[in-house]
Amino acid sequence: MISELSTSILLYNVKTRTMTVAIYTEVIRGNYGVAAALSTILTALTVISLLIFMKVSKNGDIAM
Repeated sequence: MISELSTSILLYNVKTRTMTVAIYTEVIRGNYGVAAALSTILTALTVISLLIFMKVSKNGDIAM
């Protein structure tokens, strides 16, 4: 999830804090448990979003 950090930094400002930036911050601080929990939440949200998209688009295949 940290590979998305460059994109998240572009979206980050004073009023918002993206999940990827929060994960990176926790890793730097040494709070690996918090970083793991945030990574799990981000992964779950990504999978759920993909499943919803596949259901709405009525396409079961993932292809490029």
